[in-house]
Amino acid sequence: MPSTTPSREQTWARVIWRRKPIVLATIAAFALATGLVSESLHKVYSTTSTLLVVPAKTQQSFDSVQAAQVVARTYGDILGSDTVAARVSERLNGSRSNKDAIRGAVSIDTVPETQLIKVTAQNGEPKRAQKIANAYADEFIAYAASTLFPRTQATVSLAAPAPKPDSPARPKPTLYTLLAALFGLAVGLGLAFLREQVDSRLRTFEEIEAAFDVPVLARVPRRGKADTTVAAFTEAFRILRTNLQFAVADGSPRTIAITSGDEGEGKTTTVAQLAQVTAVTGTHVLVVEADLRRPGLQRLVAPNEAEPLRPGLSNYFVGGASLEDIMHSTNMPTMDFVPAGPPVPSLSALLQSQRGRTTIDDLAMQAELVILDCPPLGVGADAATVGGRVDGVILVVDMERATELRVRNAMRQIESVRGRLIGLVLNRDRGVETLVYGYLEQGSTAARAAKALSRD
Repeated sequence: MPSTTPSREQTWARVIWRRKPIVLATIAAFALATGLVSESLHKVYSTTSTLLVVPAKTQQSFDSVQAAQVVARTYGDILGSDTVAARVSERLNGSRSNKDAIRGAVSIDTVPETQLIKVTAQNGEPKRAQKIANAYADEFIAYAASTLFPRTQATVSLAAPAPKPDSPARPKPTLYTLLAALFGLAVGLGLAFLREQVDSRLRTFEEIEAAFDVPVLARVPRRGKADTTVAAFTEAFRILRTNLQFAVADGSPRTIAITSGDEGEGKTTTVAQLAQVTAVTGTHVLVVEADLRRPGLQRLVAPNEAEPLRPGLSNYFVGGASLEDIMHSTNMPTMDFVPAGPPVPSLSALLQSQRGRTTIDDLAMQAELVILDCPPLGVGADAATVGGRVDGVILVVDMERATELRVRNAMRQIESVRGRLIGLVLNRDRGVETLVYGYLEQGSTAARAAKALSRD
């Protein structure tokens, strides 16, 4: 059987794809900054004149050519001297005092294995750069003829005058921007992997499977306003309802507590949706608001009731009402609702009372399925206490902010009261959205096409 463990290359590719905003933003920042700086830099133009050193003998031989190359290298050193720079400065400026600036603007290079010398001048004005390069060539030709020829018997001639440059030699915004983008890519990849190391969030279904030996009962996409997204959202809870029938070996659980590690992960929505899709099948469902401190289930299962329903669960605990009194009907004939009742300091303390010890069993006698909306595990002992009394616990995990430590702590709380964690519900799971939405959209398109054909 082939291994399902992703290779290192796949893992790297997954990290890069997940962190692509960091990589792209870093590349863009480096490239944009470099491009702006490059455009603001002073432009420098460069041009080159070429000199040819020719031995005095008309009969060329290998030795004479070699000697001429040596002379060319020597002449190259002389070209960079103060003497030649002073002559050029006097020619261009009428004074020798500017020789240091002239010499700093020129570079001398002898071409290896040839008798050529290249004089390259740079300046902020293209015409000025041309004048300096050609003046250097002219002055050195004259200097060599008058001073050096008697000793070396070699002449210097102009092989190619310096042309007027059309474009600056530097800066080169396109080249610099490309290099900056490549550097930004390297930095962006480094930041992406660094962010991956410090980010402990659980982002994918595969990471959940690898981290925990607990079945995933449903993957719930985000609920949007479009028909396709609403259908996908509802379908996820039908899958949850089906999977619950096979979640435990001894048959479908009768009493289920639904909780989460922290607030806002979607546990109350999960309770309401699961109750509704189950009640549609004709199963008698009793939905219990077990979050006595911050109840929020009534607005989902009994939205037509403007005021909190009374009596509720807390009334039953203290003997102020019977089970029949606290069970309120909803707009679905097979679904009843038990509200929280007046606020109390602690549900876990009430469950320790004489009536509290049998409350879960009493509720189970009133319906085929009892679903309890418990507080988050991170805000007190109430959810864990309820979890130890029911047939099974479902833990809702928000995939947009869940971390392995947070989920593991929630599971540990359930295990500490010997609760039976039957599975996870992954809420706001982006990984399932593309597949589910695409499938449903194809189905909708096919249905519209069939309807159009029937009209024809």
